[in-house]
Amino acid sequence: MSASPTFAETTWLQGAILSAFLYGIVVVFFAMCWRSLWPRIRSNNSGYKKCRLFLCCVIFLFVMATILAVSDAYQTQKVFIEHRLFPGGPSAFAQTSFSLEFGIGFLLTDWCALILMIWRCMVVYRDTKLYPVICVLGGLLLVGTVVVGLLWIIIVTRPQRNIGWMSLEFLFPYLCIVLATTIFISLLTVLRLLYHRHKISRILGRGHGVIYASFAAIIVESAAVYSIFSFIYLIPFAIHDPLANALSQMLGQAQVIASLLIIFRVSEGKGWTHRAPSTDSTMASSIRMRPMPNLTTEPPTTSAAQSHLNVEITLDPETTRDESKGLQKSRYSKEYPKEYPKTDSAPVDSAV
Repeated sequence: MSASPTFAETTWLQGAILSAFLYGIVVVFFAMCWRSLWPRIRSNNSGYKKCRLFLCCVIFLFVMATILAVSDAYQTQKVFIEHRLFPGGPSAFAQTSFSLEFGIGFLLTDWCALILMIWRCMVVYRDTKLYPVICVLGGLLLVGTVVVGLLWIIIVTRPQRNIGWMSLEFLFPYLCIVLATTIFISLLTVLRLLYHRHKISRILGRGHGVIYASFAAIIVESAAVYSIFSFIYLIPFAIHDPLANALSQMLGQAQVIASLLIIFRVSEGKGWTHRAPSTDSTMASSIRMRPMPNLTTEPPTTSAAQSHLNVEITLDPETTRDESKGLQKSRYSKEYPKEYPKTDSAPVDSAV
C-alpha cells in the first residue's frame, strides 16, 4: 500500500477520534447551559421566555451534535471494518461514500450557528445607523447559504451520482460562502466591540471598557472558534489534501461549541445586550453596581448631570430628608448635647 492511501486512512481515523473528543466538550457545555437556563425558566422572572427559547436551541444543537457523532462513528465502522476490502482500500471507499444523516446534521448545525452569529452581530449594532444594513446583509447571506447547501445535499443524494460528498461541484462553493460569511460577521462584531471598548475606556476608564471587549468576549461573541475551524479546513480541502478528512469530521462539533459558548455567555448575563452600546446607560449601570443600598437618586437627563451624580454618590451625604415630618436631621447630631427642657425661672428671680 502506498504512502498516500495510508496517510488518507490515518487522517480519517484520527478525525473520528478528535471528533469524539469535541463531542465530549459539547456534552460539558450542554450541561453548563442547562444548569444556567433551567433555574431562570422555573423562576418565571423577567426574561424567562427568552431563556426558554435559548434552552430549545441548546437542546436542538445537542441533538444535532449527537447525530453527527453517531453517524461519524458508523461511517468509520463501514470504512474500516465492513468495506475494508473495497478496491483501493478504506480511503477509496470513504471518498465515494456519503452519510445522509451526517450531511443533513452538518447543514442544520451550520445554519443554526450562522443564525446565532448574525443575531449577535445585530445585537451589537442595534443602536447604530448600520443596524438596517446589518439586518439586510445578514438575511441575504443566510438565504444564499441555505440555497447553496440545499443544492449540495440534493446533488450528493442523487441515485445516479458518480461523485462523493467531498466533490467540489457544490460543497466547495458552499464552504466558501460559509467561510466568507462567518469571517465577515466575526469582523463586524469584533470591530464594534473594540470601538465600544475605546469609547467606554475614554469616558469611564480602562476598567469599564475591558468588560465589554476582553479577549474572551471577543472570541465568544464573534464565534471565532467556528471561523478559525472553517478557515483551517478550507485550505487543505481546496488543494485536495487528505488532512481535510480529519478536519471535516471536527467541523460540525466546532460549530456546536461556538454556538453553545454564545448562549452560555448570554444566559450568564455576560453577553452584550441592547443596553450595552449606550454610553449613558453604561455609566448608569456602573453606578448601580456600587454597594449603596440606602441611596436613591433620580436619573439625570444629561451626560454632565450624570457625571456630577457619579461624583456625589461616592461621598457620604451630609444630610438625609425625612419627608414624613418635613425636618432635616444632621448625621452628626449625636455629637451635640440634647436640648434640655425649659425650667421655670421664677424661684431664681425670687431668690435674687
